[in-house]
Amino acid sequence: KLQTKSSLTVKDGDTVNIDYVGRIDGVAFEGGDTKGQGAQLTIGSGTYIDNFEEQLIGSHPGDEVKVTVTFPENYGKEELNGKEAVFDVVVNGIYK
Repeated sequence: KLQTKSSLTVKDGDTVNIDYVGRIDGVAFEGGDTKGQGAQLTIGSGTYIDNFEEQLIGSHPGDEVKVTVTFPENYGKEELNGKEAVFDVVVNGIYK
């Protein structure tokens, strides 16, 4: 069940629901936006690039977190390969 109490804290291993918009040089890019649909992510799973997940540890439901990551050189999308991106992430809640 999704818990949204702001007193909860995201820890390694938690599954969270987040929304985000990613930007490179201030410009949103294709596929880098949940469009408010929410995305389920388990912290520490390595599902997301670089150290995206670790940067959410210590945040709380309702928080907005700026997550900065660098796409791998071989990510597979020419416009993203090796680029630094900043994601504005909203932590919607933690599944308990």
